Amino acid sequence: MNEQVISSIRRLLRERGLDAYVAYTPSNVFYATGFQSYFLMQWWRMQGTVLAVIPADESVEVGMMIGDFEAGPARRVSGIRDVRAYRLWPEIRDAEAVREPLGGGETEAPRPAQFDEGEQDGIVRGLLGDRGLLGARIGSDLRYMLLDSYRRFSAVAPEAEWVDFTEEMYALRRIKYPSEVERLRRATELSEAGMRFAVEDLRPGMTATDVRHRYVMGVARAALGNARYQAYSDDWILPAVGAGIGIGVDSERDAGLQEGDLIKFDCGTTVDGYRGDGGRTFVYGKAKPAAKHLFGVLQEAHDRACAEIRPGVEVDRIFRAAQDHITKNGYPRFRRGHYGHSLGIDTFHEEPPYVSEGERTLIEEGMVLAIETPAYTTDAGAIMIEDLVHVLPNGIERLHKLPHELGVVS
Repeated sequence: MNEQVISSIRRLLRERGLDAYVAYTPSNVFYATGFQSYFLMQWWRMQGTVLAVIPADESVEVGMMIGDFEAGPARRVSGIRDVRAYRLWPEIRDAEAVREPLGGGETEAPRPAQFDEGEQDGIVRGLLGDRGLLGARIGSDLRYMLLDSYRRFSAVAPEAEWVDFTEEMYALRRIKYPSEVERLRRATELSEAGMRFAVEDLRPGMTATDVRHRYVMGVARAALGNARYQAYSDDWILPAVGAGIGIGVDSERDAGLQEGDLIKFDCGTTVDGYRGDGGRTFVYGKAKPAAKHLFGVLQEAHDRACAEIRPGVEVDRIFRAAQDHITKNGYPRFRRGHYGHSLGIDTFHEEPPYVSEGERTLIEEGMVLAIETPAYTTDAGAIMIEDLVHVLPNGIERLHKLPHELGVVS
């Protein structure tokens, strides 16, 4: 996949009249190289310390900058030969190597407290200069670039023109390769295992935090010892029990599960770098009439939205199918900004295009979209109906397999 990605980036650079692309964000470094840098992807303070330089010219090789702790795996996974490493703080030499006595007058250079910016700047200058790019037009992820990084890059290559390439990269990423779809499929399977486990043994008084813990346990149990999920790395969940519109752990200190309460899941797992998204709603015992009616309308809206998805359709049409059905069937004041989105490798799983009013992007074969029709109410409760759908030549494949119906648990 990496060779196809690099080739697509180079083609787009030439179309834009750009000489190179510097992958900067964690998502785009991963997308361009296939390597998941732990330091870059886990710690926001490390942004700008791992980069890939991709010239538009097919005959000029790709280059990469990364810390020495990860340089070996980066070369192996990415296949990039020109990987230039700077020193990070850990000592990484073999024990025997550091036992060797110092010679007369010999000293060991100290390692930096974290990293040396001057050393990094020298590597960037070398990667660009060796490729004749110090005065070039260079695309990068300027929308999400730290000001400090931009200042340093501008000082390293003062004659270069830096151009925002954010939208172009999202446009490339919204069409998924088969291997990407497979990763999202496995992430979806794992998330559904977590939801199933979480509702197996619910009891009165359980809070949204209890549901969170059971979901995480269910995901871990499904992944443990199963080779299909060996690349699972993390998960996320926004649960709700009963009435409420809060989000995050501070909203999960509810009164506890009671008869007729809804249990909402909005959740996903990450497998091999690809982060899923989806959700279902269950009811503890008998559903209250208001919740049952609202859920039924939202489920119908979800089905109508999915029925519109096929290549050549504008995204706005999917939004309108959901919104119109809801407002015409008992909820004339109901409004949402979007009824879905693309997804893939961003830390926050929602990626453009959004299934929103006025979005003119055309649906294309190979897209994977999260289609959702949620509601957050303080009377009926919180509802989530969300599927990942893979766009096929004449319709869709739903990656989520759990039934949509309001599942009754006790």
